[in-house]
Amino acid sequence: MHRSVKRDLPCAGRHFELRSFFVLIAFNVVFFLAPSCFAQVDRSGLTGIVTDSEGQLLPHTHITAVQNATQLRRETVSSSNGSYDIPELPVGIYTITFDHPDFKPLTFVEVKQVIGQTRTLNATLRVAGREERVQVSTSSEQIDRSSDALGARIEKVQADKLPLNGRNWATLTALVPGAVDTGGSNQRSIRFVGRGRDDDNFTLDGVDATNIINQAQQPYVRLSIPLDTIQEFRIDSMLGTAEAAGTGGPQLAVTSTAGTNRWHGNAFEFLRNNAFDAQQPVPVATTPQQPLRLNQFGGALGGPIRPDRTFFFLSYEGYRQRWGFPLSGYVPSRAFRAKVLADSPELEPIVNGYPLGQAPTSYPDTDQFVSEGTQVVNENSAMVRLDQRFSEKTTAYVRFNFDRAVNTQPLASSGNYLGDLQQLTSAPVNGAIELLHIFNPNLVNEFKAGFNRGTANTYDINRTGSPYAVSVSGFTTLNNNRISTGVGNSFSWIDNLTWIERRHTLKAGVEIRRIQLNQGNTESGTITYASTDAFDTNSVSSATLNGTLPVNGLRKTQFYGYIQDEFKWTSNFNLNLGVRYSFFNIFHEVLGRANPFDFATCGPQGFCGVGASFGQPNYGDIDPRVAFAWTPGKNGTTLIRAGFGIYHEDGQLDDQNLPISNEVYAYSLSNKTIPNLSYPITPFLSDTAGIVSPRADDRQRKDTYVEQWGLSVQHTLPAEFVGTLSYVGSHGVNLLTLSAVNVVDAATGTRPYPNFGQVSWRGNKDTSSYQGFSAAVKRSFSRGFLFAANYMWSHEIDDGSNGSGDGDSLVPQNVACSSCERASGIWDARHVLNANAIYELPFGAHKPHLNQPGVLRAIAGSWELTSTTQAHTGFPVNVLVNRSSASVPDGNSTDQRPDLVPGVSLTPPGGKSVAQWINPAAFAVPAPGTFGNAPRNLVRGPGVWQIDLGLAKSISLSERAHLEFRSEFFNIFNHPQYGLPQSIFGVPGFGSVIQTVNTTTPVSPVGSGTPREIQFALRVAF
Repeated sequence: MHRSVKRDLPCAGRHFELRSFFVLIAFNVVFFLAPSCFAQVDRSGLTGIVTDSEGQLLPHTHITAVQNATQLRRETVSSSNGSYDIPELPVGIYTITFDHPDFKPLTFVEVKQVIGQTRTLNATLRVAGREERVQVSTSSEQIDRSSDALGARIEKVQADKLPLNGRNWATLTALVPGAVDTGGSNQRSIRFVGRGRDDDNFTLDGVDATNIINQAQQPYVRLSIPLDTIQEFRIDSMLGTAEAAGTGGPQLAVTSTAGTNRWHGNAFEFLRNNAFDAQQPVPVATTPQQPLRLNQFGGALGGPIRPDRTFFFLSYEGYRQRWGFPLSGYVPSRAFRAKVLADSPELEPIVNGYPLGQAPTSYPDTDQFVSEGTQVVNENSAMVRLDQRFSEKTTAYVRFNFDRAVNTQPLASSGNYLGDLQQLTSAPVNGAIELLHIFNPNLVNEFKAGFNRGTANTYDINRTGSPYAVSVSGFTTLNNNRISTGVGNSFSWIDNLTWIERRHTLKAGVEIRRIQLNQGNTESGTITYASTDAFDTNSVSSATLNGTLPVNGLRKTQFYGYIQDEFKWTSNFNLNLGVRYSFFNIFHEVLGRANPFDFATCGPQGFCGVGASFGQPNYGDIDPRVAFAWTPGKNGTTLIRAGFGIYHEDGQLDDQNLPISNEVYAYSLSNKTIPNLSYPITPFLSDTAGIVSPRADDRQRKDTYVEQWGLSVQHTLPAEFVGTLSYVGSHGVNLLTLSAVNVVDAATGTRPYPNFGQVSWRGNKDTSSYQGFSAAVKRSFSRGFLFAANYMWSHEIDDGSNGSGDGDSLVPQNVACSSCERASGIWDARHVLNANAIYELPFGAHKPHLNQPGVLRAIAGSWELTSTTQAHTGFPVNVLVNRSSASVPDGNSTDQRPDLVPGVSLTPPGGKSVAQWINPAAFAVPAPGTFGNAPRNLVRGPGVWQIDLGLAKSISLSERAHLEFRSEFFNIFNHPQYGLPQSIFGVPGFGSVIQTVNTTTPVSPVGSGTPREIQFALRVAF
C-alpha cells in the first residue's frame, strides 16, 4: 500500500379535472424549455471501478478526493477487483484523482457530491503519459444506485431562488414525488404517500429535528431551519435505508451550511404589503381585505478562521408580521351596563370585560361591537456552526440553531372576536456535535451527540382576569384566562461505523435517545346565564370548572440499532440487506402522579391507580430491509431498483400522555341543585364533589408499523435529464385508533360498566393500504437551468386513521365495527402534480448573447425566471348528521352519518358549484335505532392548482459581489383555492364551499392557498 495512504486514511376553484394536469405540464415545459454504497443520511459517498483501456480491472490504484472549498482530503486504494469506496463525504464540489504507477494520472474536476446519495465514478486509465483531466458537469443528476427510496433531493439553488411565500423551508418538501400540500405549505399541511404528518421524521445533520410533542412544528413557526443555513436536503417519501427511519413515513434529512476557505455571505430583506395582494374570492370573502405589513430580513457570514483547518458560519433571520384582524360581536348596551352594575355590583369584572359597542340593535340591552384588531407575529432565528479539521484522519463540528416565535392575535368566541387575546409561543432549539475519525481507508467511525427542543405554549387572555368563560344569552361569549404549556426535549447519542471489505460495504450503528415531555395547564371553566335578565340579577344557570393540570414530567429512553450490507454481486448488480431494531419504550411520570384508565387490564373500576404503569413496552420491533439495484447493458444509462422494508414507529408523543389527564378533577354546578348559584362561583365549589372524566388508553397496544415495497426504472435522458418511473405500495398495521368504550348495549339498553358513561378511548388497531405510480423528470442546476416535475397517481384506503395521530380525528360511527369505516383516507388525492424550474436568461456577462459591456447588457442582462407549480384533485368529504344519543343503537351520537336516498345523485342537478357542491336531496336522517348507510368519505371536494412565479435581476458590484432585485408572484393567475364544502347534513349551508384550503381565520397571508400575492426582495451576496 502507498505510504501516504497508510498515513492519510480516507473518510468514507372549480372542480379540478384530470386534463388540467396536462395543461399545467405544458405550461411549465413551454415556459422553461423556450455499483454503490448505501445512501448516507446527511452526507454522501463515492464509489466505482478502475480499469485499463482494455477493460481489465486495476487494483492498487491510488484515489484522492479533495473538496474544493475547504481542501478536505480523502484517500483510498482500489481493491483486488478494481473497486473503491469513499464513504462519509461532506456534500460539495470535489476534484478526484486516480493515480497508478503504470498509467498516466486521470483527474475528474467539478464532481458534485450530494446528500443521501453515493455517486458512481468509474475510471479508465491509459498507458503512461501526460495527465488527463475530465470536466464533470456540475449537474449532479445521475441514476441513483444508492437507494431504492421514492423521493428527491432539494438543491441549495432551489432553496435560494424558488419563490416561497413566507420563506418556510418546509414549502420545498411539497415538490418531491409522493408529496401533497393539503393547504398552508408548512410542516403540518404537507403529507407524503398516504401517511399522516406525525409519520414524518425530520433530522438536521443526522440528529432529531422534530417538534417532539408531535412531529411537525407549530404552523406559525417558519424559521426553525432558515433557508440560508441549508446546504441541501433530501426527502425519501418511502423505502428509507436501515440507517434512517424512526417512523413509517418520509425521512426528511437536512444538512447545514458550513464555512469554507472563501469568505461568503449575504444580507436581505423581503417585503409584503396588502396593497399588492388580491381580494379573497367572493364566495368565501366575509370581510374586506385587511392591512398587512410583512418583513423578513437577515443575513449570513461564513469563512475561514484558520485556512484549511477551522471554519465558521453564522446566520440570522427575522420575521415581522402585522396583519389586520376584524373584530365584531354583541355586547351589553351602555344603559344595560349601568343597570347591571347598580343591581349586581359583584359583576363589575365581567361587565368591564365587554368592550363598548358602537351601534344599537333592536334589543335595548344589546349593542353591536365592530373594531379592528391586529395579529402580531415576531420570530427570530439564528444558527452558528464551527468546523475543525484536526488532521486528515479526524474532523469535527459543532452547530446550534435557536428560534423563538411569538404569535399574538385576537381570540375567537362563538365565531366572533371581542378583543380577547391569544398568545402562542414556540422556541425550538437544535444542536449537534460530530466527531469523525478514519482508522484506515476501509474503516470510518462517526459519533454524534444531539439536543432538540420543541415548545408549544398557549396563553388565552381575557379582560376579566377570570379562569371562567362567561356565556350570556344574547351576548358574545367572553373567553377564559388559561395557560397551557408544553416542552419536549430529546437528547441523542449516535455512533455509526462503516467497514469496507472487498465487495461488501457494511455499516452498523446505534442510537440512544432520552425524551422528556413536560405538559400542564391552568384551570378553566364556563359560567352560563340563561338570559340578560338572569345576568342582571346574577342568577347563574350552570357553571363548570376543569381543575389545574400541574406540569407533569413524562420520561422515557429509547434504543435503536441497525446493520446493513451492500454486496456488489457483479459490476452492475448490487444487493442491499439491512435490519433495524427499535425499542420505543413507554412513558413514566417522574413523580408517579399519572393514573391510567383501561377496563381491559384494570377491571370494572377502570382506573389502574396513581403511579400505575402506562402499559407494556414492545421488545420485538425488528425491521428487515432488502433492495437491489441492477444496471443492465454496458452503457449504464438504465437502472432497475426494487425493495421491501418494515418500518416501526413510536407515533405522536402527544397521543401517549392520556394517563396524566386522569388526575384532573372537573366540577359541574346547576341552579337546579343550587338555587342561589351566583358569581363568584368559588364559594359553591366546596359543597360540590369533583369528578374525573376518564380518558382510556389501551395499555396493551402494539407499536405501529408499515410494510413498504417498490419498483422503479430510472434512465438517463438527453440534455442532462434523468427520468424515473416508480411503483410503490404500503400496508399500515396497528395504526392509531380513536374510539369509545362503555357504549350502550343495544340488546339490553345498558352500559357494561354502569358507574361510568361513555369513555373516549385510544389504541392501535386500524390498518391502511396504499398504491401509487409516479413519473418524474429532473435536471439539476447546470448552465443556468434547472427543471423538475413529477406526477403521481395513488389511492390510500384506511379504517379511519391514515397515519399516526393524523387521521380523520373521528370516532367510528359504530364503535363495534371498525371495518365499516374502511374507505379512501381523508388526505387521499388521486392525482398530484408538482413542478419547479429555474432559468437564467441567456443575456449578459458570461452568457451566449449580449455578453459585451455596454448599456444594453446592463439593462437586458442577468435576468432570471423561477417557478413552482402544485396541483391535485380533491380530497374526500365525510358527510355527517347530528343525532341524539337516544336515536343511535349504542348511544354514541358522535360522528354519525346519514342514509343515502336510492336513485338520487350526489351531484346537484345544475352541476357542482361553490354555492352547492353536494346535493342535499341525496341524503336522509336514519330511522331511530339504526346507523346511517352512507359510506365514510363518500364525496370529493374541489381540486386546486397554483402557480408561483419569480423574476430576478442581478447587478454585479464587484468580481465577487452582486446585488439582486426580486419580485415574486404567488398564485399569479389568482385561481381560487377552494376548500372542502360544509359536510353536516341538515345544517344551513350544507354542501356549500365557504372557505379556502388555507383554513386559518382569517386566511393566513403566507403559505399556499391564498389569493394572488406579490413580494419584493433586495439581496446582497458575495
